[in-house]
Amino acid sequence: MSMPISCTPDPFGQALWDAHSGRPARLIFHRDDGLVNEQDAALYLASPDAFDSTEAAGLAAAKGRVLDIGCGAGRHALVLEERGLAVVGLDVSPLALEVARRRGVRHTVWASATALPFGAASFDAFLLLGNNLGIGGTVEGTVAMLCGLRRLARAGGMVIASCRNPTATDNPVHLAYHERNRARGRPMGQVTMRVEYGGQVGHWFDLLLMTPAEVADLAKRAGWRVEQVLSERSGLFTVLLAAG
Repeated sequence: MSMPISCTPDPFGQALWDAHSGRPARLIFHRDDGLVNEQDAALYLASPDAFDSTEAAGLAAAKGRVLDIGCGAGRHALVLEERGLAVVGLDVSPLALEVARRRGVRHTVWASATALPFGAASFDAFLLLGNNLGIGGTVEGTVAMLCGLRRLARAGGMVIASCRNPTATDNPVHLAYHERNRARGRPMGQVTMRVEYGGQVGHWFDLLLMTPAEVADLAKRAGWRVEQVLSERSGLFTVLLAAG
């Protein structure tokens, strides 16, 4: 299988490409305090029986025309397409989108969640699964992203999103990071990180982890209201937002 040409470093997409090609692929995540974690890229190609239960429950609520933001290799989009829904997969990684297309996702768009190239009232539902609710990076960025989705939402539109609760830990390394954030005037759950794979290192970016109460506050500021919160002891929760 030949690999399409990518003009910029794309470690996340490269890892998905290798995993899709049957090669072992482990992503390395660097946090700005020096913490390093690894993750098997095959997770992003998982079948529905391996989905987080809260995300699977949220996914079942999707309806109409759906925008899957940060679709990766298309694991969620493919499930909805099998249900007969019209899905657009969106990602900033060109290689991830190529993997999604080769796995069967029919419609993909290369774009950022903060600059969505669609007209008003274009979608019935928006997916931000895989801990993607915080990809706006900051409080202001998350509100702006949700405001953008509100503009694109049709009557009765909804957001189906998952996020990790930063308070659901007793790990002293994470607790120290929270205190470091507070001392710098940042939200406790704002994480600065970058991805490495196969000799490629991505740019630093921010991911905002939030509590359900914080999600409700930011959603309200953007014209959404929390309809349901699905949670697990792991700290990952899925939230359903309805147009306020």
